[in-house]
This record gives sequence, C-alpha cells and structure tokens, in this order.
Amino acid sequence: MKTITLILLASLATIATADFIEIGWKTCKADGTVSMVKADGCNLQIKDGKKVCFFKKGSRPEIQIAFKPSKDSEKLKTSVRAKVGGSAMVDFPQTNTDACTYGVTCPVIAAKDQLFQQSIAITDNHPAGDVIQVNWQLTRPDNGKEACIIFLAQIED
Repeated sequence: MKTITLILLASLATIATADFIEIGWKTCKADGTVSMVKADGCNLQIKDGKKVCFFKKGSRPEIQIAFKPSKDSEKLKTSVRAKVGGSAMVDFPQTNTDACTYGVTCPVIAAKDQLFQQSIAITDNHPAGDVIQVNWQLTRPDNGKEACIIFLAQIED
C-alpha cells in the first residue's frame, strides 16, 4: 500500500510542476494589455529566424496569458484559431469557452491583472510538419477583445 501511495504522490507532483517557458509572441488588436505569454509542453526552437513552439501529437500543452483588461465585464470567452499553410483561419474546437473557468477572475475588473491558463488537445487530426500561426483571443460579451496574441507552432508526430 505504501508503494502505491508513493507512486501516486510522485505522479501528482510531476503533474503539478508544469514547465512553463516564455515563448515568442506578439499582440494583435485588443483593448486590454498583454504582458506575458508562456507555454508548457512547448519545445521552443528557432526556425527561419523565428521562435516556434513544437508540440507533440497526443499532448495537451498549456498556455498562460497575463493581461490587464481595459473594461469591466461579467465574463470573457476564449477562442483559438490557426492559419495553416497560408489558408483561411481554422477554429480549434473547445468544449468550454468560458475564460472564467481558466483562472480569470470574473466579473472582470478593468486594470486588474489577470492570468489565463488553458490546455488544448493536440490530436491526430492536427496536421504535422508545417509551421502554423496560432491566434488566441479573450473576448467580452460585446465582442470586444481584451487579449489577443499570435504565436508560431509546429506539430510533430
């Protein structure tokens, strides 16, 4: 019984200690201010002079976005889209788009620091090999953007 308990505790400790690293990112048009973006499960590499996060199929990388909202809001919605091979933007499906369940304190108060953290499943359906542009947004019910970031990623088998 002691061995099982120790294995369980060691597993939980491994899960609890995520290795978040700062990634290459830039902001897109938003009302709020983004101060930091980190990812866990990202193998950060330089490709063609740009920082690219490499994610493995079957993994669940997490993203952290530190931001300061510009307006009060009852809630925020999260959305993730990707541009693959210069084509149109494709939505990453999410079962829960309520940013208040991912670390954002709601109702949101203007100018109060917030930390959003969410994981996303990298499935076999995601194309491997090409660098993709990922757009991650946090929007108010009036469709105003409080945070919007862009980063580069590549999925590998």
